[in-house]
Amino acid sequence: MSDDNQGSTHSQHSDSAATNVPATTASKKAEKADKKTATETAAPAGSEKSKGDTKSGAKKDDNKKDNTTKGMSLVGRLLLLLSLLIALAALALAGWMYREQYLIAEDDDLQSQLAPLHQQITDSHRALLDVQTAVASQREALAQLRSDTSQGLSDLAQRSQRMAAELEELRTVNRDDWLLAEAEYLLRLAIQRAQLSGDASSAAKLLASADAILRDLDDPALHGVRQQIAEDIAVLQTTADFDIEGRYLALAGLAKQAEGLTLYQPPSYQPEPVAATDSGWQDRLKNGFVRAWEKLRSYIRIRRHDQKFNVALAPEQEAVLRASLRMLFEQAQLALLAEQPALYRRSLEKAQSWIEDFYRLDDSAAGVVKEITVLIDAPVSAAMPDLSASLQGLKEYSQGRNWQREVSQ
Repeated sequence: MSDDNQGSTHSQHSDSAATNVPATTASKKAEKADKKTATETAAPAGSEKSKGDTKSGAKKDDNKKDNTTKGMSLVGRLLLLLSLLIALAALALAGWMYREQYLIAEDDDLQSQLAPLHQQITDSHRALLDVQTAVASQREALAQLRSDTSQGLSDLAQRSQRMAAELEELRTVNRDDWLLAEAEYLLRLAIQRAQLSGDASSAAKLLASADAILRDLDDPALHGVRQQIAEDIAVLQTTADFDIEGRYLALAGLAKQAEGLTLYQPPSYQPEPVAATDSGWQDRLKNGFVRAWEKLRSYIRIRRHDQKFNVALAPEQEAVLRASLRMLFEQAQLALLAEQPALYRRSLEKAQSWIEDFYRLDDSAAGVVKEITVLIDAPVSAAMPDLSASLQGLKEYSQGRNWQREVSQ
């Protein structure tokens, strides 16, 4: 569209310039014709003058015509030249405008073609930045991996050196060292059995096994250690074994027996029926006194102060009482495991008191109360001796033996 407009504009300017040039030439010819006509008109009028003047006037007219013609031709040339210059200027202007519009259109086309290229360049730059970021991340990860690998290799080297040193130590270890290590392990195990489990019998057997190993070594330097082990064994044998598991199971059995006990029920008085007879008035009077006495006895109860008073519970309170009694036995079990004698005895004493107050004291209840009394008087934990002296003596012997070996090397 811009090219067509520029072409039409250029053609219009060219046509106008071409039209102006002929119009100017025609006007000049018309002026010459008018002047010639005027001259020819003036000639007859001058004929009335003298014929002598005719020749001179004709010569003058010819000179004037020549001068006028020369002047008009010069002006026409100037006008023609000016018209040509104007036409050329218009043509140059039109060409310049056409060129500018063409360049603008070309620039627009070039911009429209360059826009996708700019977008592609922007996308490529963004992709390049992403690639650079990914490469930087990979480099950091690679550096971290190298650092971790180096650290791992260093740790592995240290571990290898440590294992080599341990292996070298194992090469220098002989049978006596293994026997000493086994004896030390048995002593540690005996201490754990005595202190944690309260099993004096097992602790004494472990000490005896350790003493047998030391006897096989046949080293006079172990005499002090074996003497200490013998003393510990003697103390353990004199110490009563404390069966914590049996005590725990005994409490569980008492709790189960207590659930089957019968709660106390107040006695109900039923007067003996008096047989109605048709005897005489004496019998009827006697029977009347008997019925009156039985009626009076139903309102009066006699209780001795030296007898224990049992409390009657409502039916809805029986389940609460049984659950509370079971919790007392469980509390005693926990106190036994935690070696808390005060809580242990307090729980059993309270359970015994509740059985005596709220349950019927039959043979079953009496047996439960008796067993509770036995458990209350029994110790909660056994006093075990300190067995660490024999272990310490064996350690000192092992250290001295190793020192002598190093000195000899």
